[in-house]
Amino acid sequence: MDIPSLLHSHVFTAIVLGSLVEGETTLVLAGFAAHQGYAPWWAVTLLAFTINFVLDQTLFALGRWRGDWILGKAPRLREGVQRVAPLIHRHRRWVVFGVRFMYGLRTAGPIALGMARILWSDFVVFNALGAAVWATVFAGLGYAYGNAIARVIGVAAHYEALAVLVILLLGIVMFSVHYWRRGHARTTQSERP
Repeated sequence: MDIPSLLHSHVFTAIVLGSLVEGETTLVLAGFAAHQGYAPWWAVTLLAFTINFVLDQTLFALGRWRGDWILGKAPRLREGVQRVAPLIHRHRRWVVFGVRFMYGLRTAGPIALGMARILWSDFVVFNALGAAVWATVFAGLGYAYGNAIARVIGVAAHYEALAVLVILLLGIVMFSVHYWRRGHARTTQSERP
């Protein structure tokens, strides 16, 4: 099976799985896939919106229900929660809307908002608005720059299998380095007197 037919058959599965790992990159690539005709742009955008909205609603509910327990089990989230907490009561609606655009707060933000016990109605409305803008912008970027991306890919089309392998390996290396650095930072902090 070649890459185009694989992508055509599994573009929506890739969006779902990719959104759980790295949302923006996945969505830009999904927008590009829509530009190439593998899926309708509106379907890619709607699916990304839905996944993003539901995921944040779930994290918000978990923050309300068991926020302290989650922070006890995942201490690295505590730092993100502490970063967003001072903003919540002064700018709660903007924080709900924009948390998905804030680097490093994608998971911690909705948990912190849940722990702060902001109104469900505020969270639902502004989470929906934020998810709609987020999905439209990033899918739109992939779609809008589809011609430029297609030209670059067209030049390297005969290397597509190698390119997919290199991208996959780079992703694994970046993921590994990221978690190694976090583990090393935690070890260094625990060794301090």
